[in-house]
Amino acid sequence: MVAGLVACTLLVAHSDADLGREVSAQPTAPELIYLPPVRFLRAVSLGYEHALADVLWFRTINYFGSHLWTDRDYPWLASMCETVTDLDPHAEYVYEFGGVTLPWMADRADDGIALLEKGARNIPQSWRLRYMIGFSYYFFKDDLAAASRAFESAARMPDTPQFVSGMAATIFAAQQGTDNAIAFLAELERGNPNEEMRGAIRERVLELALTRDIDGLEAAVKSFESRFARRPADLDELVAVGIVQNIPNEPFGGRYLLNPDTGNVSSSTGHAPKRLQRSKIHEQFVRGKNAGGQP
Repeated sequence: MVAGLVACTLLVAHSDADLGREVSAQPTAPELIYLPPVRFLRAVSLGYEHALADVLWFRTINYFGSHLWTDRDYPWLASMCETVTDLDPHAEYVYEFGGVTLPWMADRADDGIALLEKGARNIPQSWRLRYMIGFSYYFFKDDLAAASRAFESAARMPDTPQFVSGMAATIFAAQQGTDNAIAFLAELERGNPNEEMRGAIRERVLELALTRDIDGLEAAVKSFESRFARRPADLDELVAVGIVQNIPNEPFGGRYLLNPDTGNVSSSTGHAPKRLQRSKIHEQFVRGKNAGGQP
């Protein structure tokens, strides 16, 4: 093991030394990193591929750190992470590292997503990688359909924390509508063997039902105001004039209340609608992308 690790280390050091001699006469040349083809690295590792992966991972961390405190430019970071994970396909920490640093630090969201998706293929039991894929598609690509698929995949895994099902439901509702999200959760609940998770999913269903009801009632209030040039005194007026057939039952056991001054509908239980939130950072990113520039 030690001999293999030494051989791997010497290989990396030798490639760096060769490159250093090649560019020494060009002090202003851009930084170059020499990464031999993976098939070559596998051959010369003498069976110690994981050891070589550890050496290259150490080199990757050093590369990232040296640029983090200087120019913050990381043109080789994606390739280095790709090589490490080719040699050690189950190095989950490398996928997570690249999945964060590539979009956030290097402005390379596509490379970060590609690395995470590679990790999900190689480590199919990892809910974390699927969750990170979903977040990246939502935040960096503004792709709710892809984000919804990734969160759904993460939520179906047996060891996934409860909050992931909530995120899956919220994204699903934003992308396909609240009724479809409720149906999705009901199916997800049926297929989950964990009682605690099933309870968390049922809670999400109630939250989505409340969100659907409040949105519908507030739309009805606006319709009433447009028709009668005033807001209704209470929700029962919506039924009296035929805008809605009935006031739905509040799913948490309370009742819906209308604020006649604002037209807002709330629940007597204090539960609030669950809607997809957009951060200022996200909006800046999307505006920059739509304008053809970097965020």
